[in-house]
Amino acid sequence: MVGLVRSMLTRASAALDRGVVRWMERRMAPTAPRIDPSSHARENLLEIAAGYNAAGERFFPAPELPDVTLSPLGDGPLGTQVVDLAFASEYQPFLPAARDAYLAVRENFTAHARWWTSDRGRPCIVMLHGWGGGNHWVTERTFAVPYWLRHGYDVISFQLPYHGARAPRVKGVGNLVQSGALFPSPNPLRTNEAFGHAIYDLRALAMVVRARGSSAVGAIGMSLGGYTTALWATIGPGPAALAMPGGAGNLDFAVAMIPAVSMARLMWRHGETSPARKRAMNAGIDEDLLADAFAIHSPARRPVALPRERLFVIAGRGDQITPSDHAEELAKHWNVDIKWFEGGHLAQVGSREALRDVRRELGALDFPGRVFRS
Repeated sequence: MVGLVRSMLTRASAALDRGVVRWMERRMAPTAPRIDPSSHARENLLEIAAGYNAAGERFFPAPELPDVTLSPLGDGPLGTQVVDLAFASEYQPFLPAARDAYLAVRENFTAHARWWTSDRGRPCIVMLHGWGGGNHWVTERTFAVPYWLRHGYDVISFQLPYHGARAPRVKGVGNLVQSGALFPSPNPLRTNEAFGHAIYDLRALAMVVRARGSSAVGAIGMSLGGYTTALWATIGPGPAALAMPGGAGNLDFAVAMIPAVSMARLMWRHGETSPARKRAMNAGIDEDLLADAFAIHSPARRPVALPRERLFVIAGRGDQITPSDHAEELAKHWNVDIKWFEGGHLAQVGSREALRDVRRELGALDFPGRVFRS
């Protein structure tokens, strides 16, 4: 009977995910580059892939400690204080062909985060939302922020590039923004630079938190946030970065939840019947070429910088948005077991049990400064 209930929950969650996938495809369609089969689209993509893949770790330069604006918002749960952080991002697009268009979205060059903080010196978890997210109120509930506060951690909700306050305003519609409409997308220049930008700003944020006393910095990310968390876990500190105030901005632990690990596979699979994919194929572009263009930030194609006991993968058996083969590939690459739950990408039935297991294993790492709240 238990197995039947689990199977029903998995199928129901999968059906919900499939409906959302169709909506996501329609929303992303206007941002996809228009490919003329008679153009040099394949040659251009080969050139873009070569430019990024030649970069190596130069694509992920270490930031300097930023000048942060702190805006206290008052009392938070369990004796914490809630503070909004903002700082000017000094990220510079790597590939010259990307610079003018990327730098034109000025909203994207202020990093925003919300910090639930208690006793200085507690380890801090950065929560990374999925595609279309970025609302701090939603992040607080999605990631069960009070749960982590109670168990001895400070928490930060971070807005990824082109999300939340970093999304450009829709022309002619007042202050309306479309969080995530521009990232990720089939545009390799914007997508690659946005991942580089995310890691640059996250490392800067980690340096701020460490400089203000946190004993450790980890990340828990869902979906797009899971991909970004897994990517961040590949960034190792260089000797110059270690000497900077606040350290190198590297991670102490990483939890990739319902993660994607291949943007090319994800876009190719979900765009199976789209006109954009047909135009791409007619121009000689296939999934392998797209994967090569995105390789610079693909977590499963990069060596991880953390020991396996500090790495966690959580996945839903019914997930139809970032299907289970993504989590399985990442877990194999990291040499860890997956913590499964029965639900899907949106209806995450059973995910709290998986997160509880992660919390217990993190507790065994015994980070200094954990102060529990009741």
